[in-house]
Amino acid sequence: MELVEDGVVYQDDPGTSAVMSERVSGLANSIYREFERLIGKYDEDVVKELMPLVVAVLENLDSVFAENQEHEVELELLKEDNEQLITQYEREKALRKHAEEAASRDAPIRCQVIVSAHLYRAEQHVAESVASVQSVYGG
Repeated sequence: MELVEDGVVYQDDPGTSAVMSERVSGLANSIYREFERLIGKYDEDVVKELMPLVVAVLENLDSVFAENQEHEVELELLKEDNEQLITQYEREKALRKHAEEAASRDAPIRCQVIVSAHLYRAEQHVAESVASVQSVYGG
């Protein structure tokens, strides 16, 4: 069962004692008032069987809201990571272009191959990271 006090729903189970989200708490308060009205009009037996089911639904709804919030935070972090990876990728791409231009006009062929290989590996790593992040949230 639960206790509704000052607009906040507290679960009575000591193992899961927590404060419900504001949206679920508002719903719980509305349902609680309706149950009180029904009990006053008829009697307690009218809602006796329904009350535990409603409490379970509200607890599940609160859990889903909490999970959704966690996913939203994770999504924001992934978006930030993606932006950083794209920036790094563009920077390394520009460095590679600059190195290739410099190598083609100033450096011997051997140096150009070494620099190109290094930049190619770095570019592959960034591209794989970008693909990995994009696959996480369908981007």
